[in-house]
Amino acid sequence: MGVGGWAGKLRKGADRLLSRFEDPLEQFELARRRQLDLMADLDRRLLLAQPGSKQEANLLRAKEDLQGRISEFQAIIARLKASKSAGGADSAADRLEEEMARLQEDARRWG
Repeated sequence: MGVGGWAGKLRKGADRLLSRFEDPLEQFELARRRQLDLMADLDRRLLLAQPGSKQEANLLRAKEDLQGRISEFQAIIARLKASKSAGGADSAADRLEEEMARLQEDARRWG
């Protein structure tokens, strides 16, 4: 394995370690705000799209997907807040680690 491969593994390990010290609630709230910004952008683009066009149809599908994603973030945030108020934020962070990875992948796809 070349130096680039080791550097990538080291960076991934460091990212994972640092993410354990970050507040998951903060991360999901930030991600939800980004999704809301994307929604505002989609709304602006929809105003400019030709009614009945393929572009409008694609934007409407993207908006529907984005609304679903925002709902997911809101549900996760609600669970984290409930868990945090019960004193279990650390265990909630562990349970949500896989879900967070999936959502990060979706966030990369959206922008």
